[in-house]
Amino acid sequence: MAAREAARTAVKNVRPILSIDSSEAKKRALNLYKAWYRQMPYVVMDYDIPKTVPQLRQKLREEFEKNKHITDIRVIDMLVIKLFVNCQLSQQLA
Repeated sequence: MAAREAARTAVKNVRPILSIDSSEAKKRALNLYKAWYRQMPYVVMDYDIPKTVPQLRQKLREEFEKNKHITDIRVIDMLVIKLFVNCQLSQQLA
């Protein structure tokens, strides 16, 4: 019983990773989307992907929309961090 109360208290006191509120998390996700959107022509060129840029941009949009129901700021921040690192790696490997 005491462990359950401690867990509830810990969950309430956990701070977000990057964003302070949902509007900041939304702004970070939108900026990441724009960065990937701009990077698509280079990804196609550098990795010789047999898809067109519009096809990849459509897939990018689908992937972002797949996660649009997420409201927990910490989860949004973790997804943004993962995709940001992938974007940085694709730029460095090119």
